[in-house]
Amino acid sequence: MPVSDGAPEPHAFHPKLGVPSQCWTYRDAAGEVLGYVCRFDEAEAGKSYRPLCLFQVAGQLKWRWETWPHPRPLYGLDLLAKTSDMPVVIVEGEKAADAAKQLLLRHVCISSPSGSNAAKKADWSVLQGREVAIWPDADEAGLKFADDVAGCLEKVGVATVSVLVPPDDVAKGWDAADALADGWTSEQAEAFVLSSQAKDAEEREAKPRVRGVSLLSVAQDLELWHSPQKDAFATVLVNDHYEHWSVESQSFKRWLVGRYYEKTGLAPSTQNLGDALRVFEVRALEQGACHVPFMRTGWQDGESWLDLTDENWRAVRINRNGWRVVQNPAIKFIRKQTMSPLPVPEKGYGIEEMHHIINAEEEDCKLILGWMVASLWGRSRSYPVLALGGEQGSGKSTMARLLRSITDPCAVSASSLPKDERDLMVMAQNGHVLNFDNVSKMEGWLSDAICRMATGSGFISRKLHTDGDAYWFQGARPVLLNGIPALTERADLAERALSVRLKRIDEVGRQPEELFWQEWEQLKPRMLGALLDALSAAIRSIESVRLERHPRMADFARLMVAASSGLGWEEGEFLEAYESNRRGTAEAVFEGDPVAVALHEFLMVRQGGESWVGTATELLAELNMIVCDQIRSSRFWPTKVNAFGSAVDRAAPLLRQKRIQVLKKATGSKRLIYLDVI
Repeated sequence: MPVSDGAPEPHAFHPKLGVPSQCWTYRDAAGEVLGYVCRFDEAEAGKSYRPLCLFQVAGQLKWRWETWPHPRPLYGLDLLAKTSDMPVVIVEGEKAADAAKQLLLRHVCISSPSGSNAAKKADWSVLQGREVAIWPDADEAGLKFADDVAGCLEKVGVATVSVLVPPDDVAKGWDAADALADGWTSEQAEAFVLSSQAKDAEEREAKPRVRGVSLLSVAQDLELWHSPQKDAFATVLVNDHYEHWSVESQSFKRWLVGRYYEKTGLAPSTQNLGDALRVFEVRALEQGACHVPFMRTGWQDGESWLDLTDENWRAVRINRNGWRVVQNPAIKFIRKQTMSPLPVPEKGYGIEEMHHIINAEEEDCKLILGWMVASLWGRSRSYPVLALGGEQGSGKSTMARLLRSITDPCAVSASSLPKDERDLMVMAQNGHVLNFDNVSKMEGWLSDAICRMATGSGFISRKLHTDGDAYWFQGARPVLLNGIPALTERADLAERALSVRLKRIDEVGRQPEELFWQEWEQLKPRMLGALLDALSAAIRSIESVRLERHPRMADFARLMVAASSGLGWEEGEFLEAYESNRRGTAEAVFEGDPVAVALHEFLMVRQGGESWVGTATELLAELNMIVCDQIRSSRFWPTKVNAFGSAVDRAAPLLRQKRIQVLKKATGSKRLIYLDVI
């Protein structure tokens, strides 16, 4: 509303910025004052702008350094009303509008308040039916301003709209005020506008349905944001639900092309599509908010989330009071092309219905169920590795596929081992669960990499086709291994693993695979609901759980103690099974390490339990005297002193469980190894 006659005088200065260097008056169509926009020139911060508007507060009129509510008035409304038959030129900013008025005498020149980022908040309805040209600044912000305004003008129904293209030889940020300062004449300015309009008219004649619509303008309602890793994402509305896609993804490109076709009946060119995607990426990184993208599971505000990955983008919200399926979840789930949907979970069933499908001993069955609960826990920063072993015919691959289908269904349910860490990192970025099938050998580098993947360490590499840009992954993933040999023979992996040996299925117990999967598909929604009940129980009680001893995967142990009541287990029942499995795995790893076995025999038999001190060379010579020729000549026995020193370090945690302490100390010029019975 216009400022009334009884209103107080506007402020002459800003309490912090002082006296303005310039002030522009906004008027309505009748010429009445609506408010002001002031410019302040600061020595260090540079120029800044502040609106000054009249507000009614508690029945009193007061001037405030605040802008108008939406929709905001345009600068030049009084001129628009007086020149209804003249074409309109829209520029960015009041200073540019004043300059354009001096250059374009055959046009009415206007602008919107609050800069390039607020074009959508202005009231453009007064331009309905007018011929409009947009003169943007020659920079990225100017391009965004032009596209925002073009999108708004399309909605209000202008007669024509064209976007002027700044000359190639001008500086970044060049506008109408710069043109005036450069000495442009009215003839030059009019020719600049008319040439751009003529070129735009030719394009409209060739493509009559386009009418000024650009790829940027058809995507006005999307939300652009970025991850902490500086990856650009877009949130779009599709059939009453929101979807979150990487700006580089094929899914977002298809959505953008589809929207453009809906508006124009045409397909965008490859160049226009690429240019628009680059602009969206810049906006997401520089102007968008930072959010953590989640894949399959997530945690926010004390609630765990599970993405069902269905076509409606529904998710399950799990809290201390239970769980329910919701539309448009509060957190941002992203999806990869290989991800498959989970079934809609069902309530009222117990996890014991699944026991007959798992062909393992009771204790091992609990460990498998525990791994499933941990895989669905959105709060996890680490996951145990589940290693399924057993002889041929025990159904290891089938069990692994079953577990993957209820924790993270995928079009490729199992894969072979990666050839290097980069491949492993790519797999982790494209799925929540990593399932490696028929593993016959575990290389040292892969064992170390899986350990880091289980406990949430990062991977970093150079981005392809660049000189130094980083390509990295930070986070943890549930890992599932299956194979005939022992898969956890290295001590560091064994400490992070649940080693389960499946029982062989005989011909009487075996059933056709088709019938097995039919039964599982009917059972899966119930079992998923039972697992979600366990997660809800964990949320209720996890803060009160205190462990007497903390194993390597302490968070997992604490989670399962908290979730036990939701699974119908007695207190301490899971920890007993977990500790028993850890002891069995540690014993198996110890027996498979020839250096650890030899050190144990040397100290307990040869030394009679007495302490020993010496160099690595002396200790290797002692062990070579007690091990058999077969072991000494095998590839597992170290022949060089430096390799032997590393083998002693790997054997140290195994010997500690046998009550033998291994220490290394430097004394003078020597590095000594101490062996003691604890």
